[in-house]
Amino acid sequence: MHRIRTLTVLAATLAAVMLLPDTAQAKRKSPLEGKPVVVRKLELRKLRVGITPFVGMSISQPFVHKGYVGGKLHFDFTDWIGIRGMFAMGIINKDAKLLRGLNAEGGLPVGIDPMTPGNNTLAPVRSPNDFNNPAPLQQDFKAGLTRNQFLASLDVVFTPFSGKLGLFSGIFTEYDLYLFGGLGLSNWQKHYKDSKSTTEALGNLNVTDASKKDGTYCRTSGDPTSEVNRECFLHPVKADTGIKVGPSFGGGIHIFLADFAAINVDVQDIMSLNNIAGLNSTTTEVPPTVDKSDRNWNHNVMMSLGVTFYFPPKAKRSELKTGAKKK
Repeated sequence: MHRIRTLTVLAATLAAVMLLPDTAQAKRKSPLEGKPVVVRKLELRKLRVGITPFVGMSISQPFVHKGYVGGKLHFDFTDWIGIRGMFAMGIINKDAKLLRGLNAEGGLPVGIDPMTPGNNTLAPVRSPNDFNNPAPLQQDFKAGLTRNQFLASLDVVFTPFSGKLGLFSGIFTEYDLYLFGGLGLSNWQKHYKDSKSTTEALGNLNVTDASKKDGTYCRTSGDPTSEVNRECFLHPVKADTGIKVGPSFGGGIHIFLADFAAINVDVQDIMSLNNIAGLNSTTTEVPPTVDKSDRNWNHNVMMSLGVTFYFPPKAKRSELKTGAKKK
C-alpha cells in the first residue's frame, strides 16, 4: 500500500511538471542573443591607407605586349568600400606573334626599294605582283602602328568577400576578394618612331584634304595631270597617339602576411576608343581617309602582382556595443 502511494505521488509530480507552462525557461536568455555573428572581428581595411608597388603585364594587346611597373594608393572608408588610384608605366615592349608575322617574309608586302633602278621616288613602291593585295605596304603599317605607354585610373572599390584561408592544414591567414570600377586613362605613342608613310617619305603630295575637287589629291603638288600615288590614295595613314579616356573595371585578391602587409593579385581592364594600327578600316569612303569612324573600343587588360602595405600598421577590431547601464 505504501509503495502504491509513493508511485502515485511521483506520477502526479511528473504530470504537473509536463503540463505547467515552462515559465522558468522562458525567462532565461541565450548568452549569444542579440550579439553579432562575429565578435571582435579583425577589420583589416576600415579607415586605413594601402600602398601597393607592383609589376604587371598586358594580356590583351594584339601587336605589342607590355611590361609595367607602377603603384596603387587606396583608402577604405569601411571594411567593405573605399577608393583607389592606380598608375602603371610601360617599360618593356615585346612584339606579339601577330606583329612578328606581319613583319616577316611573306607577311605584309615590302615594296620595291627606293634605291632600286627604275624607282625614282623617295619611298618604296608596290611590286606589280602585289597590286591585287589589299594590305598596305609594310612601311605604311609601321608608320601608323601605336603602342600603349602608360595606364592610370581612379576607381571605387567594393570588398564583399573576406575570411580566413588555410594552407597545408597548418598555416592560416586572412584574405579578401574585391571588385572595382571607375574612370581610366591610357596613353599611346608610335611603336616605330622613325618610320614614315609613303606620303611622308615623298613629301611633295597634296594630301591635306581628301575632299578637294580640283583633282590634286595624292598627286604632285600643283600638277593635276601627274600620276596618282597608289599607296597614298588607297592606304592613308594617321597614327592615333595621345591620351584616351575610357571605363576602368576589374577585381583582385589580398592574401595577408600580417595585419600591415598582404600579397595582391589584380586584373584590370582600361578600355580605350582608338585606332591602334592608324589605318583606314571603312569601305564607304572614296577616296579612303583615316578619321574618327575608324576608331573602335579596345580592351587594355593588365595583370599585376604586388605587395600592399597598410597604415596605420595595426588593424582595429570591432567592439560589441552594449546598452546603457541601468542606475
